[in-house]
Amino acid sequence: MCRIAGYIGLQPLALRTLICDPPHGLAHQSWAAREMVSATVNADGWGAAWLDADHQPAGYRQVLPIWADANLDSLGRSLRSPLWLANVRSATAGLGTDYANTQPFYDDALLFTHNGFIDRFAHTLRARLRAEVAPEIETTINGNTDSEYLFALLRQQTGPLETRLGSVITQVRDWLADTPQVRALLNMIVSDGQCMVAVRAAVNGDAPSLYFHADWHGGIAIGSEAFDNHSGWTCVESDQMIIAQAGQTPRRESL
Repeated sequence: MCRIAGYIGLQPLALRTLICDPPHGLAHQSWAAREMVSATVNADGWGAAWLDADHQPAGYRQVLPIWADANLDSLGRSLRSPLWLANVRSATAGLGTDYANTQPFYDDALLFTHNGFIDRFAHTLRARLRAEVAPEIETTINGNTDSEYLFALLRQQTGPLETRLGSVITQVRDWLADTPQVRALLNMIVSDGQCMVAVRAAVNGDAPSLYFHADWHGGIAIGSEAFDNHSGWTCVESDQMIIAQAGQTPRRESL
């Protein structure tokens, strides 16, 4: 599995403030995660996605472990955005460690990251997901991860982000209704630049950990684990969504 993080606020935040400076930010979680149950380190790459000066999605992905990336210091100091999604990766067996498989993913409208996996994805749900996705979206899939296919399915949904994310989870649950031996761990964060929605969910298994903070550095933070020991971090319950907009109190909704 991976560790993921997100931030949305009214003012730009430096990348290092999200992932490097906190005592238990993503950089620390990459080698010393506290609540990861299916791996020990996240050494298979890392990435971040944000909004550029024109409010367009942009991203950086690296196949090296975050602690080995010589670009991290300069990027962390230089990049600032009111919206961040980030990921440190522990690759699922059989899903290659390369740029195409490294998160976060984004298109011209959405930014997305996923923490989890679908058991034996190539043999269980990949064909069904590919068949479900419209050709103009399917042709943009560059890697072979369950995460990128989930993003493709999300991209063709309609309505508010929380509705679109809920539709993806409902679809996966329907597909796996008769196969209780196949797990799908579906913690995801998605943003359209105006809103950030996170979900903690799973099918036939226990969802990975997820937390949020309603007032972290002046914005709303979401992460697989709390970034520090300060008060204010709240555990997201299983089958629950967090809907966050800058300057507003985040909402919790059940799936």
